[in-house]
Amino acid sequence: MEDNSIRLEEHEHRIRILEESDADKERRLRNIESSFTHLETTILQENRDTRQFFQSTMDKQWDLIKSMGALNDKERDRQHEIRKTKLERHTELFLKVGGAGGILYLIIQAIIDFATK
Repeated sequence: MEDNSIRLEEHEHRIRILEESDADKERRLRNIESSFTHLETTILQENRDTRQFFQSTMDKQWDLIKSMGALNDKERDRQHEIRKTKLERHTELFLKVGGAGGILYLIIQAIIDFATK
C-alpha cells in the first residue's frame, strides 16, 4: 500500500507539473495573441498613413504639373506679345519715316539726280 501511496504522490506531482506547464503555455499563447493583435493594428495604421502620404504626394505632383502647363501657356502668350510689339514698333517706325516723306523723298531725289547726271 505504501508503494501505491508513493506512486500516487509521484503521479500527483507530475500532474501538478503538467498543469503548471500548461498554464504557462496558455499564458505565453495569450501574450503572443496580444502581440499579434497589436502588430496587426500597427501595420494597418502604417499602411493607412503610407497610403495617405502617397495620395497627398500624388495630388501635389498633379497640381505642380497643372501649374507648369499654365506657366508654359503664359510664357507662350508673353513671347507672342513681345513679337507683336516688336512688329508694331518696326511698322510704326517705317510708316513714320516713309509717311513723313523726308528721307524717302531724299532717296528718290538722289536716285533721279544720279540718273540725270
